[in-house]
Amino acid sequence: MAEEEETREVLFPDWEGPDKTGLTIEQSGGEIFVKEVKGESPAARSGKVYEGDQIVGATVYFDNMSSEETAELLKTLNRHKVGLKLQNKGDKSPCCSPFSTPCRSPIGTLTWEGKTRFGGSSPDIVLVSSFFKLLLYDQ
Repeated sequence: MAEEEETREVLFPDWEGPDKTGLTIEQSGGEIFVKEVKGESPAARSGKVYEGDQIVGATVYFDNMSSEETAELLKTLNRHKVGLKLQNKGDKSPCCSPFSTPCRSPIGTLTWEGKTRFGGSSPDIVLVSSFFKLLLYDQ
């Protein structure tokens, strides 16, 4: 039996679905695998994606998504483990109008700052397979 290797992370800044990225994916036994990596595709050029790789998680950044797309994505995530990155926007929040109850907790504000393996800010949403129990970030 082949030894299990460390999980690799590959960033696709212009993801438009598996077809345009050069991937054919396949479900098998409740898991998702890379069936094919098309030559000269972004996936092939990365040098980090191989046929037979299991997809154990995905990180989705909201940078280039409209608020409608983001809300729709979050609505489709039922019964999954999801981590959210949150910021208090004060007066910009719809719940913070002069006629609403206060947004902030009376105990104060909690913040979390992290960094990814890519050195940038932490992801906005992380989708992780139930088979991949830990998502490790360099700290």
